[in-house]
Amino acid sequence: AAGGEQPFFLYVPYNAPHYPMHAPQPYLDRFPELPWSRRIMAAMLAAVDDSVGAILEELERQGIAENTCIFFQSDNGPSRETRNWLDGTRDPYYGGTAGSLKGHKFSLFEGGIRVPGLLCWPARIPGGQVLSGPAAAMDIFPTFLKAAGGDPAAYELDGLDLMPMVTAGAVSPHGDLFWEMNEQTAIRRGTWKLVINGQLIEEAPPEDEIHLSNLEDDPGERMNLRDK
Repeated sequence: AAGGEQPFFLYVPYNAPHYPMHAPQPYLDRFPELPWSRRIMAAMLAAVDDSVGAILEELERQGIAENTCIFFQSDNGPSRETRNWLDGTRDPYYGGTAGSLKGHKFSLFEGGIRVPGLLCWPARIPGGQVLSGPAAAMDIFPTFLKAAGGDPAAYELDGLDLMPMVTAGAVSPHGDLFWEMNEQTAIRRGTWKLVINGQLIEEAPPEDEIHLSNLEDDPGERMNLRDK
């Protein structure tokens, strides 16, 4: 139990923001000036924000916020799927954006797989950091397990402990990182990223059979360096 002798674990898998695109009217009413597609997205995000806020308030009320480690992330980049529309419209959805990154959900370009990740533990992690070293969702289990006194080596895991990276300024523990999505595959090694059969939009043909980029100079993967 929270506040007891043993560590506790709470997993909250929000469905929002996700298709079908809908939100309670009070949240829609918060954003009357936005276009319809963005208005629904903003309403869903606001609902998630309120719920996360309620959890954080309860941690404060229990007196354990300082010594509770919290992780929050999106699972993928914005969706362009036609199924986002409740009326069966076959147009790609345009209510989300990956900003300067290329690709969307289902793409192995950065717009599909590079997502925000927030890690907070006031008792151990210095606040205000912005870290750009590569990490992945699979790292959270060994990170939390070791922080709680467990032994990640007792399991067959691909993830790695991120605590030295976020508490002591260590570099990312990862060497190579691999992704696979249907016919697409990708590898990141340091600042280099190789994408094979990379798609920009679901069900679209590959943009390039081979795409090589240096993410330090070109995080948007605009320049294909394979011939160089």
